[in-house]
Amino acid sequence: MGNHYKILLVDDDPRVLEMLDQLFKNEYSTLLASSGKESIELIQKNEDVAAVVMDIKMSEMDGVEAARVIRQIAPGVPVIFHTGYPGDFDEDEIDERERPFDYIQKGEPVSKLTRSVRNAVESFRLKKNDHAWMAEHAEQNYGLIGDSAPMQQVYQLIRRVSASDTKVIIMGETGTGKELAARAIHFNSRRKDSHFAFLSCNRKSPDIIESELFGHIKGAFTGAIENRIGLFEYANHGSVFLDEVGDLDISTQGKLLRVLESGEFQSIGSPEVKTTDIRILCATHKNLEDLTNGGHFRQDLYFRLKGITIIMPPLRERRGDIPKLVERFKDKFTIEQGLPPKIFDTTALDALAQHDWPGNVRQLLETVESLIILCDSDIIVAHDVQSYLGMLPSSDHEAMCKTRNLAIRLREFRRSCILEALSETNGNVSAAASILGLDPSNLRRLMKSLEITSQ
Repeated sequence: MGNHYKILLVDDDPRVLEMLDQLFKNEYSTLLASSGKESIELIQKNEDVAAVVMDIKMSEMDGVEAARVIRQIAPGVPVIFHTGYPGDFDEDEIDERERPFDYIQKGEPVSKLTRSVRNAVESFRLKKNDHAWMAEHAEQNYGLIGDSAPMQQVYQLIRRVSASDTKVIIMGETGTGKELAARAIHFNSRRKDSHFAFLSCNRKSPDIIESELFGHIKGAFTGAIENRIGLFEYANHGSVFLDEVGDLDISTQGKLLRVLESGEFQSIGSPEVKTTDIRILCATHKNLEDLTNGGHFRQDLYFRLKGITIIMPPLRERRGDIPKLVERFKDKFTIEQGLPPKIFDTTALDALAQHDWPGNVRQLLETVESLIILCDSDIIVAHDVQSYLGMLPSSDHEAMCKTRNLAIRLREFRRSCILEALSETNGNVSAAASILGLDPSNLRRLMKSLEITSQ
C-alpha cells in the first residue's frame, strides 16, 4: 500500500481529528477537515483522494449530507462513517447508492478502522485500474474516447449489458457516439462473430426502411430489379442497430414488433415467412415515453424495446475529455492525410473547452480537421479556435470581417452561402443541398459545425 494515496479525515472534534491523523499519516497522505463544508472543498481540490473517514454528527452540515455531495463530485471514492452515537444512522432510510463503504463506531478497536480504510483504499485502487483499462479498451477497439466520470459510467453499462441479450436503448444528442456504443455492445457480446448491421431511421420513407430491414423480391415495386435480403436476414445471430427509432412510422413499428415477439418477418412482395435470431439495439434523441403518450409510438413496442438505458453524455458535460479527443483526432487526421503535424497549444484547448458543442464529438472532430487545414501556423492558438467557432467578442466583428485570416473568411463565406440557400428554399435542407451541390447529410454536418439551424 503506497502512501501516494490520500485519505480525507473529517471530524469536528480536534482531538479525534488529531488521533486519526496520527493513526494513518505513516501509511497515507492525510487531509484533515473539521466540517462537512471543508471536506467538500478539499475533495474539489484533490482528485486523488482514495477514501474518506467521515464523522456524522457535525454542526451546519452533517456527515450524511456531506457524503452525498462528495459522491456527486467523486463518485468512485468510498466513504466510511465513523461515529460516536450508536443508532444515528439507518441504512434503510437512504438510497442504496448513498450507503457508506463501512460504518464504524468510535470506541471500537482501532484495528477495525484501519482494516476498513485499507479495504476502502484497495477497492478504490482496483476500480481506478479497471476504469483505466476500460477507457483504453473502449478507445482502441470501438473509438470511444474519454476517461471522465460520465464516460466511465457508459463503459460500465456497456460491459454489463454485453453479457446478455437484454434490451438496450441508447439515448443522447446528435454526435455523442450512440453508434459507437452500440458497436461496443455487439462486439463484447456472444454475438460478436456474427454481423452488426446499422440503419438510420431518420428522414427515410417507410418503404425504404422496410426494404432495408425486411428485404424485397424482384418486381415487388417499381425499381426492384432483383432480390435483396434485408438486415434482419443479413444479421441473423448478430445485432441490428436502429438509430433514431422514434422516427419509425406506425406501420413499420407493427412489423418490427412482430420480429421482436416471434422472430418472424416477410420480405416485401413475398408470401414466405422467414425467421431470424437477432438482438435489436436502439438509439434516439427523442423521449420515447412522450412519443408513446402522444400516440406517435406504439406502447407495446415501447415496452418491448425498453430495457437498460444508456445515456451518452454531451461533450459540454465532459469537457475534461476534450484535450484527449483533440489529440487523437489531430494525430489520426494528419497521418491519414499525410499532413505535417500541428500542435494545439493550451490556450487553444482552453478555448475549445469553453465552447458548448451543440454538435458534440462529431462537431469537435470536424473543427479539429478544419483548423489543421486552414491554419498556416504549426501551432494552433486560442484566436484560431475563437475565429473559426465565432467566439470572438462582438467588438471584434468588424475586424473579423476585414481579416485576411483564411480560416475566418472561409468560415464566414460558407455560412453566407448556406444561409442564402436555406433562405431561398424556406429552410428545406434537401433543396438547399441541391442548390449547393452537396449531399443533404453532408450539408447537415456542415450546418452543425457552423451552428446553423434550419427553421
